[in-house]
Amino acid sequence: MHRLRSMSQIKITESALRGKNILYIRETLSAVNKQLGCLVDLKGGKNRYELIFEVPSEYRSLLNSEVEDKIADVIAINYKYSYFKNNSNLSGLKPVERELLLTSLIAADIEEDKKYVVKKLKSFSEYALDGIFNFRMKALKEKWNDILSYIPAGFQSSQVRDFIIYLIKDKMGKRVYSDEGSVYDKRYNILKRRELLSGDSGEISIVKEILLSGAGEVELASPLPKVDEEYIKELYGDRVRFSNSYFS
Repeated sequence: MHRLRSMSQIKITESALRGKNILYIRETLSAVNKQLGCLVDLKGGKNRYELIFEVPSEYRSLLNSEVEDKIADVIAINYKYSYFKNNSNLSGLKPVERELLLTSLIAADIEEDKKYVVKKLKSFSEYALDGIFNFRMKALKEKWNDILSYIPAGFQSSQVRDFIIYLIKDKMGKRVYSDEGSVYDKRYNILKRRELLSGDSGEISIVKEILLSGAGEVELASPLPKVDEEYIKELYGDRVRFSNSYFS
């Protein structure tokens, strides 16, 4: 007679206004869930979204770690983007330039921000994303306020590219690949962090994904939309590589 497998539950909730955060976590954990034999249930209501994992108990701690890494993505990208957008005065910039600047500010210390978030999470059985941000991220918000205080209100268009080049110039070694509108890491896993940029219009989305990846080098396997390619070549210069397929 076979014994029933013991299962544990992990629940993630979020305001319906930020439902894309829940969808991002579900999508980016899909391969892990399949490997661990998890059951996944998504519930969307008028006020909140719920993502519920039923995981074999022996894999509970492993899934907690994966979940907390993705929650850290959400806080360090989606919440930071909104925080910077709502608390900065960048009215002198064109929309594309403003988006590039905000994205580069997020990317500049994304890994450091994520480490802080993970330290505040303790293998919970339930995570309320908005509650985590509102009540457990005080020091992180203070840090973001400090950064915002150094951004001049009269930031000029001519300064944006120089500032972004300065932020990424010391990023070395890590290479990402762009092909047919998608961006991949060295293991050819598709990267989807740009989906966490609330209100993203899709313009220069490839540039944003590459910036959010923390890449030091970019390899293009196919031509990009004109604006994206112009920005990538200008920002990364001689650190842009071209695959043979780019020219075919």
